[in-house]
Amino acid sequence: MNTEEKTKSNTKLYIVLIIAIVLVILAFGYLMGARYYATHFPRNTTVNGIDVSNTTADNVKLALNNNVQSYVLTIQERDGVTETVTAADVGMTYQDNGEVDELLAGYNPYAWLFDCLSTDEHTISASIQIDEDTARASLALLDCFNDALITEPEDACLVIDGGDYYIQSEVYGNRLDEDKAVEVLLEALAAGETTVDLDAQGCYIDPDITSEDAELQSQFAQLDVLLGAEITFDFEDDRIEVVNAEVIADWLVLDEDGIYSLDSDLVYDWVKTQLAYQYDTFGLTHTFTTSAGNTITLTGGDYGWCIARQDTTDKLIAAIENGEVTDMDPEYQYSAKYRGINDIGDTYVEISISQQTVWCYKDGELVVKTACVTGNPNKGNGTPSGSVWAIDAKKSPATLGTLDTMGYESPVTYWMPFTGNVGLHDADGWHSSYGGTIYQTNGSHGCVNLPLSAAELIYNAVEIGTAVIVYD
Repeated sequence: MNTEEKTKSNTKLYIVLIIAIVLVILAFGYLMGARYYATHFPRNTTVNGIDVSNTTADNVKLALNNNVQSYVLTIQERDGVTETVTAADVGMTYQDNGEVDELLAGYNPYAWLFDCLSTDEHTISASIQIDEDTARASLALLDCFNDALITEPEDACLVIDGGDYYIQSEVYGNRLDEDKAVEVLLEALAAGETTVDLDAQGCYIDPDITSEDAELQSQFAQLDVLLGAEITFDFEDDRIEVVNAEVIADWLVLDEDGIYSLDSDLVYDWVKTQLAYQYDTFGLTHTFTTSAGNTITLTGGDYGWCIARQDTTDKLIAAIENGEVTDMDPEYQYSAKYRGINDIGDTYVEISISQQTVWCYKDGELVVKTACVTGNPNKGNGTPSGSVWAIDAKKSPATLGTLDTMGYESPVTYWMPFTGNVGLHDADGWHSSYGGTIYQTNGSHGCVNLPLSAAELIYNAVEIGTAVIVYD
């Protein structure tokens, strides 16, 4: 072998030797890596968000423990309020449950090179333990359980304030179902959750009735009708009584089925006291100015207004239930001719016993003034006086009395009774003169006797119901 061949052979040997040395070094390095990663996590590895690259299991456990000690649970409450609970507050500690060791054991140390080239993110159950007694004591100190800071829930409801009415919205408040809230918080702590929303977990005590409640809306609609009514009674001479929402509100009753109605007794009482007591005049005192200009007071009689209380009550209730806005006249048991303060008006018959005179006015104009003969007081037949009566009937011709019952039978042309069998009528058939003191000796059985011509004028001027004023 020549020198050149020896040189080439030696060169190849060196190359092989170098390669062998490199391979040995690489193999040694690889084995050292395998030995290292048999006790360490590969690069680019996280456990529960913690970077554990090149970290031993014990150090990972230490990191997890440190992570537990920095644990904070954020409690989201109503109205944007938040509170926090720390690990120390609830006696939280880390408990090694072997998962970290199992996780590390799951790596093939001889595959460390490939493992280091990839990224692994692991989530394990952070085995934690809390001291329940400590936790419950700490939770009890939270503001969300402090009665002084709690707003109670309130149901939506109808409010009737005088004539105004509205649905008062519900109040949700921030009262917790304490037992449920504590259990939800304990579960969140045990699971290591970082936030918990008490509202989303249904921990609050909510109102039972909201403003959208069907029954509440129905009741509001009922009030729209009932309190929307307005009934006006006009008794003239600026005497007006109005039944509006403010009045009606006091009559409302709500039954067990959620239906509003009117208390008929209260409505009746209003008709009695506000209408009948104030505006009834039937049989009551009347002030009257005589033809001579004297003001006299008359009581009793059967003239005037008398409200039919029950009928008026029924009529008023029906109008309110229909939500009517209208003028209304009461129902009357007895009616006068005029609705104003002076219900006698300006068409009436005036009779003076002492003057034995009758006046008849129609629309304020004197129709006739005539002497008359009234009942004989000396025989107990005096014409009733001191009151106001109403013409009960008109008949022409007529026969007064019967021989069987009264002992007399008298035909007349014009008959206008105003109280029982007492009335105005012509009497020319048995009187040749009128006035003076004739009534004291030759007076009637109580009727007001008139000349035929005067009786005719009065008969044509009056109507049934026209007032007859008799005074002495």
